[in-house]
Amino acid sequence: MKPCRAYHPLPCFFRLAALLALGALLAACVRVTPTSGPQPARTATLPKVTPTQAAAPTGPTVTPSPASPEATSLRIWLPPEFAPSGTGPGSQVLAAQLAQFEQTHPDLTLDVRVKSASGSGGLLHSLSAAYNVAPSVVPNLIALNEEDLASAAAAGLLIPLDTFFPSQTLNDYYPFAQTLSRRANGERIGLPFAADALVLVYNTAFYGPPLAWSSVTTGTLIFPGGDLTSLTVLDEYLALGGTLADSSGKLALKADVLAKALTFFRIARDDGLLPMSTLAYADAATTWQGFREGRATLAVTSAQQYLTGYDRAAAAAGTLIPAPNGQPLALARGWSWAVVNTQPEHHADAAALLTWLTDPAQLSAWTQAAGLLPTRNAVLAGWPSSPRSIFAGEVMAKAQLQPSSSMLAKVGPPLRQALSDVLNDRASALSAATSAVQAIEKP
Repeated sequence: MKPCRAYHPLPCFFRLAALLALGALLAACVRVTPTSGPQPARTATLPKVTPTQAAAPTGPTVTPSPASPEATSLRIWLPPEFAPSGTGPGSQVLAAQLAQFEQTHPDLTLDVRVKSASGSGGLLHSLSAAYNVAPSVVPNLIALNEEDLASAAAAGLLIPLDTFFPSQTLNDYYPFAQTLSRRANGERIGLPFAADALVLVYNTAFYGPPLAWSSVTTGTLIFPGGDLTSLTVLDEYLALGGTLADSSGKLALKADVLAKALTFFRIARDDGLLPMSTLAYADAATTWQGFREGRATLAVTSAQQYLTGYDRAAAAAGTLIPAPNGQPLALARGWSWAVVNTQPEHHADAAALLTWLTDPAQLSAWTQAAGLLPTRNAVLAGWPSSPRSIFAGEVMAKAQLQPSSSMLAKVGPPLRQALSDVLNDRASALSAATSAVQAIEKP
């Protein structure tokens, strides 16, 4: 039977993308092992493993069944960091879970494709390019970050999930994750399965959990001061009650609140806690490396860096970034599974796979192995009781969606310049904040 397909006209941008990118998309048939960093579109063959060949999740009992000669193929698209063909513990657990699904659903086979997370040939670009022109190559299930999920839903590329999942499905998801999963009209368009956030790691030989910066009087603090997104400065600004938009929704920051955040960094420098070298740390990976090597006793990094490497750093513990007013938050991002709006006869099968992958027992095993934050209480409950599980719960309870990449591109560089000017004594905190706000609000 010729499959029917729901048709949703796409904006002109996506039609143009389709014409320009379709040839490259259809030509990307070589099966390769993905590498780290941005890569062109590629595919990865799902490893045929048994649960004993990888860290076995504590999911449903598996009874192997012979594959049906007329099995339906479900296509899955993933970014490289979640590829089941990788060598890390998270990859091995996911590969085992997908293999289990095939064993318990002999009428279904899984075709896993790994594509770049962003850019030309990336997940969203490839999906929008092929959606109307070559529906036979688009996925049934796709993993997207929060921005791409919203863009794909706005373009009509995804189906609402309310038909397949009862409203109580989201009851135990953290507020941050519930924000990811819904459109403005209330429709649920994704099931969040993992998150990462900006956090503080500290050396337990020097401190207990720093609940406020005022309790930190010794040691060395580093953060990604060279990061053009300036997320650490934004974290302090927002924790102080700063906002990113005015009453009309126009991008606007409060210079007086930003000055308070900048003043904290200047005081930390004056007290010998914050070295000038912090301006050279470009990202969470480099600050984590500095902490591991003993160049700092405190470091702002990512939750994933800590959760995947805590056992390789002496006396490491994680917590929320302290706030000057004692009200910390965690700027976070997340990933969701979504069902693509094509081949409606396979929507139920895709939802069945989504149910399998987001089962709390499955996600508990995978998030632990991948070093990612769980998106719901039931998943965290499957983690062994430890400082890491307490840390994950604290972070997710205070998680707040970080600004979009377009907003960070506008806000980040002026904030980074303001930080540099203050730490180098080229400007006072208030004058640097005023200049940054003016640059941000400039048309």
